[in-house]
Amino acid sequence: MEEHTNNRPKKTVFKIEEIEQLRTKAIEKIRSKLLPDDKIIKILLIGSAVKDIFGEYESPGFRGSLFSDFDFIVFVEDDYEIPEWLDREPTGKPFPDDELNLAYRQKNFVGNKYDVEVFFIRKSNMNDPKIQELGEQAGIPMTSSTKHKFLVVF
Repeated sequence: MEEHTNNRPKKTVFKIEEIEQLRTKAIEKIRSKLLPDDKIIKILLIGSAVKDIFGEYESPGFRGSLFSDFDFIVFVEDDYEIPEWLDREPTGKPFPDDELNLAYRQKNFVGNKYDVEVFFIRKSNMNDPKIQELGEQAGIPMTSSTKHKFLVVF
């Protein structure tokens, strides 16, 4: 998705049972924090948590954490207001237009240990073929023919 993702330290992948337990906790927590909200269209979980490669990085870690994070894509209505409990992620830039880069992070979201990154995509952009192509290139499942693994959370 970004250039710096190629420079990650070595990671020790957790056992599948542990990944599944953490994934369930992350999904439950993101649902409880974001839902119910009629301005949310769909929530997807992507990344290491669905590819079963979630784990612990060697020191110094990656993006300020020794652990993988949970990556959620949230498709929202155009007038959706992003919750204040999330902090803007300045490095989350898969799109050339910075107004489209709605990446947010919450440190220690699950078990006071694992971060969550939440990337919002507004309805007016989700069906734009150019945005879909850029999203797919960045690893965001935006079309029915996506090759990216994901889990529908809502």
